Amino acid sequence: MNSVINHLSAWVHRETALLENGNTLLILSILVLTGFVFTKLSAKIKLPSVTGKIIGGIVIGHYVLNIFPESAYEGFTPITNFVLGLIGLSIGSHLDFRKLHNSGKRIIWITLIDILCVIPLVFTGLYYVLGVSTEVALFVSIIASATAPGSILHVVKEKRAKGIFTKTLLAVVALNNVIVILLFYSVYYFLLQRNLHAEFNVGKMILQPFIYLFESLLDGGGIGLALILFTERKKKIHASFPTMVLLALIITVGISESFRFSGLLSSLILGMIITNFSKYKEDFFSAFHDLEDAIYALFFVLAGTHFDFHALLISGVAGIVMIVARFIGKSTAPVLGAVFANSTKTITQNIGIALYPLAGLAIGLTLFVENSVAFKGISSSVTAIVLSAVVIYELIGPIFTGQAIKRSGEVNKDRLRLLDFLQEEFIKIDLQAKDKWSALEELSHFMHVTHNIQEISQEDLVSSVKQRENEISTGIGNGIAIPHAVIEGGPNIRGVIATIKDGIDFEALDNKPVNIIILIATPKSQYKLHLQALATIAKIFGHHSHIKEMIVHADSPEEIFEILQREEVDKLNHFFED
Repeated sequence: MNSVINHLSAWVHRETALLENGNTLLILSILVLTGFVFTKLSAKIKLPSVTGKIIGGIVIGHYVLNIFPESAYEGFTPITNFVLGLIGLSIGSHLDFRKLHNSGKRIIWITLIDILCVIPLVFTGLYYVLGVSTEVALFVSIIASATAPGSILHVVKEKRAKGIFTKTLLAVVALNNVIVILLFYSVYYFLLQRNLHAEFNVGKMILQPFIYLFESLLDGGGIGLALILFTERKKKIHASFPTMVLLALIITVGISESFRFSGLLSSLILGMIITNFSKYKEDFFSAFHDLEDAIYALFFVLAGTHFDFHALLISGVAGIVMIVARFIGKSTAPVLGAVFANSTKTITQNIGIALYPLAGLAIGLTLFVENSVAFKGISSSVTAIVLSAVVIYELIGPIFTGQAIKRSGEVNKDRLRLLDFLQEEFIKIDLQAKDKWSALEELSHFMHVTHNIQEISQEDLVSSVKQRENEISTGIGNGIAIPHAVIEGGPNIRGVIATIKDGIDFEALDNKPVNIIILIATPKSQYKLHLQALATIAKIFGHHSHIKEMIVHADSPEEIFEILQREEVDKLNHFFED
């Protein structure tokens, strides 16, 4: 009894942890329970759950309750690597190239200007203002330009966000991580050659990061293609999807960690391969759905237990300079990128504050420097400065990301709705067609590619649409045409939208030229929904003539998408859950 009292007394006086010899399963259970409790608490005070989970980790960690000794968490490194892989897989799943064809310019501009502004801002503050060494300033400034994919992805899932802003945000984060990794290794090998007094080799400095990328491509790409090859040759495999995607992810991360390249990047490539080439992609990406809450709870609570507030003191003014310079850069540079890409106000006004989170990749690159023998002299400075920023940005970053998504109007929109094809990737502006038959052919091809339709060939889809048009014109009047086809299979209604500013003859009911064509393909099993979709489109343009005029004169698919998100349209395009 006395020993227990003495131990509790020592714990109260912060001389020891509460549970000095907790086994792994006990630690695991407390981490998950903490995540559950703080998720509930954060919901009550309107905080993003990721911030709540991190705070929970801080509470049970060394600086507050000190439940377990810091060494107790070291055995969870494989779990952390696995979750980073899962985050990479999820981010990669949002890089469906068919859906990015209209938004590529915007994503590239925002990402490049973000990185190219943040790095000089942080470097100038550290090197020219504070006189920090070149090596420290270079490493820290590149790491500072990274955006944490895990925090942002978690907020997106929590908000059930869907739309043009969410799509842009996730694609920018993915591209940001790829570019930052390549830049980091370019600088790493440059400084390594300099420190070793080796003859400077520009070719090696440039080539080495791309070798690193190639290794990740071989890893994630090879595993992804093997997974697709196996699943598409086998039959009756549906019950094995969770097992197969779990195995693929573990192998991908395991290979990366064994050969010391990025598990996050390899897993991102794995996700890209699956989403762009597998016909079972929905089954694969839904495999972790029921486990994600527990997995993310564990990851972010664990991150909270590792937060080192001594880093704030050790980094001193340098840490503050990095935090402020990065804040200025992230607040303004992505906005400039959006402006250069002629993005809409929704993206321009919100993209900057959505990119504040800093964790996963930044910590991984920092540890790489720390574990490098060649940089032992500066690694402690890099670690202290970066971790001080991580402490701040992981607490406030998700709050700003959540606010940006809320302001974009995309909260709770990741649900199936009647006209679910009203997305940017399915919009074509200023169609160059001389008559309705060439318009129907071009739009049918556009639909087949963007929706990746497997149930019917392009030629048969064109034939079906034209056959229906031959029966009676689908030009309903007022410049609108709704050609359609009923096909044998498919998961739901697919559709595309095209504008023709000068209009074409469509033999419409009112004999007026058609400026907007909405092509729909519906599975036979959903014919009732097909009729509802036609009625809804007729209501949208029949009751709101200004919507038609705005769409016809829009200059980009992005602008048309935002018009179709206006309140009067949104009310008619109901969610099936409602």
